[in-house]
Amino acid sequence: MFWKQSRFILALGFVLVLGLLLSVAAVGLREMKLINRRLQGVINQNSLRTNLVFTMHFAARERALLLFSMALTQDPFSRENQFTRFNQLATEFTVAHQQLLAMRLSPDEKVILARQSRLIAKSEFQQRRVADFIMTGKIAKANALLLSTTVPAQNAVLKQLRDLLTLQLRIGQEEVSREEHSYHYAYLYIFSLGTLAVILCTFVALFVIRRVTRVEDALFREKELAETTLHSIADAVMTVDVAGNVDYTNRVTEQMTGWDAAHTQGLPLRQALDILDEKTRKPIELMVVPGAPDGPIVDFPRHSILRHKNGNEFVIDGAASAIRDRTGRAIGSILVFRDVTQAHLLAQQLTWQATHDPLTGLANRREFERELAQLINSAKALGKHHALLYIDLDQFKVVNDTCGHVAGDELLRQLATILGQRLRGSDILARLGGDEFGVLLEGCPGEQARRIANNLLDAVRDFRFAWLDKVFEIGLSVGLVAIDSDSHDVANILSAADEACYTAKDNGRNRVHVYHPNDHDVVQRHGEMRWIARIGSALEDKRFRLYYQTISPLAVPTTAAYYEILLRMLDEEGNVVLPMAFIPAAERYRMMPSIDRWVIRTLFNTQGPSLRDHVDQFDGTTRPLCAINLSGTSIGDDSFRDFVQDQIVIHRIPPEAICFEVTETAAITNLNKASRFMHELKDIGCRFALDDFGTGMSSFAYLKHLPVDFLKIDGSFVSDMAHDPVDFALVEAINRIGHVLGIHTVAESAESEVILEKLRDLGVDYVQGSVIHAPEMLLKFPKQHGSVKRSIPKSL
Repeated sequence: MFWKQSRFILALGFVLVLGLLLSVAAVGLREMKLINRRLQGVINQNSLRTNLVFTMHFAARERALLLFSMALTQDPFSRENQFTRFNQLATEFTVAHQQLLAMRLSPDEKVILARQSRLIAKSEFQQRRVADFIMTGKIAKANALLLSTTVPAQNAVLKQLRDLLTLQLRIGQEEVSREEHSYHYAYLYIFSLGTLAVILCTFVALFVIRRVTRVEDALFREKELAETTLHSIADAVMTVDVAGNVDYTNRVTEQMTGWDAAHTQGLPLRQALDILDEKTRKPIELMVVPGAPDGPIVDFPRHSILRHKNGNEFVIDGAASAIRDRTGRAIGSILVFRDVTQAHLLAQQLTWQATHDPLTGLANRREFERELAQLINSAKALGKHHALLYIDLDQFKVVNDTCGHVAGDELLRQLATILGQRLRGSDILARLGGDEFGVLLEGCPGEQARRIANNLLDAVRDFRFAWLDKVFEIGLSVGLVAIDSDSHDVANILSAADEACYTAKDNGRNRVHVYHPNDHDVVQRHGEMRWIARIGSALEDKRFRLYYQTISPLAVPTTAAYYEILLRMLDEEGNVVLPMAFIPAAERYRMMPSIDRWVIRTLFNTQGPSLRDHVDQFDGTTRPLCAINLSGTSIGDDSFRDFVQDQIVIHRIPPEAICFEVTETAAITNLNKASRFMHELKDIGCRFALDDFGTGMSSFAYLKHLPVDFLKIDGSFVSDMAHDPVDFALVEAINRIGHVLGIHTVAESAESEVILEKLRDLGVDYVQGSVIHAPEMLLKFPKQHGSVKRSIPKSL
C-alpha cells in the first residue's frame, strides 16, 4: 500500500510538471500570436484612418486654392478645367469622409467628425456660391465672398481635420501601449508558469528523496518491530522455506519445544516439532505440500499435542499459510500456533456440563437422546438389538415434601450410584429430569434387558434412604422398550418408554413393564392421549355444558335441598360425553385446573344460568346453594385458590352458598395442601364435602385434620346396602362417625325406595341419586325443594 501511494504521487508530480511545461509553451505561442495580430490590426487601422484624414485635408486645401486660382485665371478653358478639378476634389473629400465614418471610431473621433460635418456643409455651400460667381464672371463678388466667409470656413474645416489627426495619433499610441502591456502580462504569465514548473519539479525531487528516506526508515522499523513482536507475542511462530526446512523460530517456539533457534535452523519441520494426535497419541509428521495450488503450505492439524524435549505436553491450536513475494510467488510457509491447554480443559469442562447432569454427574437428556439416535441408526444399518429403560422413582415426592429438596437431591445422587453399579460398562445411565432416569443398553436383547431391569428393581428395593430421624423405602417403575431395525425416531421411542413406565405405575408401581405396540394398557394410555386433544378442542370451541342433580334432605322436613353441579362434554357431532370418559385423562395430564376454572367462571358469570341471579334463594342456613367438584391438582395449586377468591369477590357470591367437593383420595394424596386450601376458603365462609368417602385408606384418621362439612358416602356401598350386610354396616359406621364429628352425611347412588328407607332409618342427612333426581342441563337455575317425602317424585 505504501509503495502504491508513493508511485501514484510521483507519477502525478511528473504529469503535472510536464503539463505545466506544455502549458507554458502553448500559452506563450498563443499569446504572442494574438498580440502580434492585434498590433498589426492597430497599425493597419491607424494607417487607414490617417490616410483618409490626409485625403480629406488635401482635398479641402486644394479646393480652396483652386477657388483663388479660378478667380485669377482669365482663360475660360483653364478656368473650366480648374472647376472640373474642384468638383473631383469634392468627390474625393466626400468619399474619404464616408469611409472614415464607416470605420470603428472612438467617441471623441465621432464628436469631431460630427462637428466637421456641420462645418463642411456650410463651407461647401459658400464654395459653391464662389464658384458660381467666378464661372458667371462676377469676379469681384466672388473675391469678396471668398475672403469674407469662404476662407474662414475652410480654415475651420482644416483645423478640425488637424485635430482629428492629432486625436488619431494619440489613440494609436494608446492602443500600442495596451498591446505592449498585454505583451508584458503574457511574459509574466509565461514566467509564472515556468517558475511554478520549476518549483513543482523541485517539490517532486524533494518528495522522492523524502519518500525514499521514509521507505528506508519504515523498512528498518518494520523489521525491528516484526522481530520484537515475534519475540514478544504469546504465539509460537515458525517459518519454513519451500523445501520444508526451518528458517526462523521465535522465543515462544523455543520455550514450547525446548530447542533454541540455532538448533532448529535448517532442520526439516518434522524433526523440529514433536507433535502427537490428541486422541490416538500417535506421532504426526508435519509435511510441506510444495505443489499445492496456493503455493507450498503445511498441513497443520487442529488441537494436536506438542511434546517438549523434557516430556511436557501442550495442547496446541495453530494455522499455516504461504509466504509470497511481491510478484505473488510462494517462497515458503509460516506456522503460528499457541498453547490452548487451559482453554481446551475449559472447553472439555463446558462440554461435560452441556452433556451431563450437574447434580448426579450422569448424562443429561440431550446427551441421552444423542446416544439413543446413534443406537437407532446402528440397529437399522447393522441389525443390532438394543434396549431402553425409562425409570421413574415411586416415593421421591414423599421424600421431597417431607424432608425438603436437599434430601431429595441427596436421594438422587445415591440412587445414581446404586443404579450405575448394577449396569455394564457399555451401558449409558442418564438423568432425564426430576426423578426420571434413562438407561441405554447397547447390544442387549429383550430378555437380558428385562433381567438388568429387574436387577435395578432389586437393588433399589433393598436400599433404605435415611435422612435425619426418618428412613424411606424407595421403589422404581420401569418402562422397557426394545430398539431394533423396526424402531422409529427418538421421539417415538421415548414416548413409548414413557407410556410403558406410567403403565408400570398404574399397575401397582415397583415393577417393569415391557412395551408392546398392541398392549392393552398402552392402548389405553394412547386413548387418554387422544382425549387430551379432544378436551383442549372442547374448551376452545365451548363444547362443555353444566348439569345439576338435586341433593335432598332425608331427616329434617324443613331443610331445603341443594344441588351438585355436574359436567358434560359434547363431542364433535354434538353427542353428550359423560365425565368418566375424559376426566381420567384430564387428571393424569393435569388439564383439570383449566376445566375447574371454566366451571367456576361459567357458573359465577352474570350471563346465562347464573348463580348470582339466584342468591336470593339462599337463606344462609347450614346447607349451601350448590356443590362444585374440584380435582386434586386444583386444590394443590395456590394460584387456583386465589382465582376462586377473586371470582367470589368479582361476582358478589356469598361464600356460604358454595360447597366444594373434593374426593377422599385427592385430599389424602395432597393432605398438607388440601388442608391449607380448605382452611383458607373455610375462613371466608365456603363449605367442603369429602366425596367418595370410604374408598381410601385410613379415612377416619384423616377426618380430624380436614375442615369438612359433608361426608359423601361412596355409592359402591350405598347401591348394595339393601342386600349386603357388610355394605350396610359400612354405611352405618360412616354415618355414625360423621355425626360424632359433627359432619353432615350424604348418601350417593340412591337408586330405589328400599335404599331410601334404610338410609332414613340410619339417620343419613342427605340423599342423592336417580330415584330422587336424574341430572339435567343447567338451562336455568332450579328452585329450592324441601326434604324427600314418602311419595318419591320422578324428578325435581
